[in-house]
Order: sequence, then C-alpha cells, then structure tokens
Amino acid sequence: MYQLARPAPLLAHYIEHYWSVFATEEAPLDLRVDVFVDARADLVFNFGAPYTRAVSGEPGRLLQASNLDAQRTRPIRIEQRGAVAITGVRFHSAGLAPFFPGPLARWTDRVVPIDEALGPSALALECALRTAGPDLAEKARILDGYFAARLSLTPGVEALLQLKSRIEAAGGLVRMDELCELSHTSIRQLDRLFRRHLGLSPKAFARVVRFQRALSLLRTDPGCTLAAVAATCGYYDQPHFVREFKAYAGAVPRAQVGYFPAGAPDDFGSNLVQFLQDPLLK
Repeated sequence: MYQLARPAPLLAHYIEHYWSVFATEEAPLDLRVDVFVDARADLVFNFGAPYTRAVSGEPGRLLQASNLDAQRTRPIRIEQRGAVAITGVRFHSAGLAPFFPGPLARWTDRVVPIDEALGPSALALECALRTAGPDLAEKARILDGYFAARLSLTPGVEALLQLKSRIEAAGGLVRMDELCELSHTSIRQLDRLFRRHLGLSPKAFARVVRFQRALSLLRTDPGCTLAAVAATCGYYDQPHFVREFKAYAGAVPRAQVGYFPAGAPDDFGSNLVQFLQDPLLK
C-alpha cells in the first residue's frame, strides 16, 4: 500500500510530503521507482526488506539501513521486493536547508546514514516511527514535531529560498547576473550560497529546473513534438534537449510517459517520478 500525508502548514514550504509504502502478508510487493533528477532529497526510514539503489548506468547498491538520499545530479532506480516497509520524507528543492546546517554540497549524490545527517536524535526518531507501525497519520505527527523543532531560517537560507524561487518561476531561464543583482552579491558569493544551502551551483540548479519543465510538458501533452518542447524550454536545439534529458532521466524523452498506480492522489504526478507497485508474480 502506498500513502501520502501532508506536513504541517509551518513546514509545507520545505517538505513536500511524507510517504509510506508497506506490504502485507497477503500481498508482498515488487516495487520499482525511477527517480529523475529534480534537486530534491528524501529521508528514508527502512523497516523492511533491503532495497537496491542503482545510479543510471552503474551497478546497484544494496541498502538496508535508514538514510538520507540527498540531492542528486543523476537519475536513480530503486527496487525492493517482498516485505516492504518504508516511511519517507520528501523535501522540496532546497528544503533541507532550514533543517540541516550547511554545507549541503558535501552530501550531493550521496546516501548518508541517518545518524550522520540528523545527529544523535536519529535513532530515537527512527524508533518512534517504527513503533507507530503502518499508521501514517501518527508518523506524520511525529515528523511534524521533529522538524518543527529543528526549523531555522537564517539570513543565508532565506536568501537562497528567494533566489531558487526566482529560478523556478522562470523555468530555469534566468541569467546569473540577474540573480547577482537581485541578491546584491558577486558570482562567486552566489555560487557559494547555492552550494552551501542547496548542494548544487545556481547554473546546475537552473538546468534541473529547465529539465523538469520539459518533462512536465511531455507528460501533460503527449502530442507535443520534441522540437516544440526544446524551443519552449530554451534548449539550443532538439539534439541538445535529447542529450540533457537522457542525462537527467536515464532515457530519451519519448520513453517518458507517466504511469501511476491505481488510487494514487491527483497531485502525485508533481513529483515527476515513475512509481511501479505490483504484486509479486507467482
């Protein structure tokens, strides 16, 4: 079973949602999640079977322990079978910044043990979530309390959040000198700000935002042409678009047709993640 829960309003600008996937004795799961590059991070509490995490084009890595799957620059695939029992926290882009002191660049493209990410409180939080069982509402209450207590909006974090919102509003098509003027900083200071509080350079983040816009256009208009999407999203030409899309999705644009499990909420597609959840074949 797959479930989503909203965070408390205080946290909603930073945490997209809490999520849970768990199997029952009658219905073990064969789960696959293709996660495209989106500058987001997931805090993963694993209480069940180990899962395989594979970066596109590389051998998979078997993971059992809970972890922070930090902001990524390459697509990954998650596969898990059998006694699936996972609870996760899905952050917005730059959503880690108010809860984790920088520099976040040290975690980019890494799977970080929860005690390294959260400190000594990690094991107590994990224990509380385990005790809550499959009740996502109770887990959401626990997570709300935990993150509300950690919330810290420093001037640097607030500046970063303002600039990243500007990039997102522009679909990634924004000049770096415009951001410098907006923030009254130099290019070097701007780069340090983004790497510290988001984990990517401003140029890299803008490319991710542009890719996400292109992916959204493809999924909402199956009849659109690649040339039209490339032009709309500001790519030099169609070959440039295809190359960058493959780097961030692990596949060509035409292969990306949205598939979502029966009963998924209407806003699930905003994650731009393929999610396959089917019973084990007998």
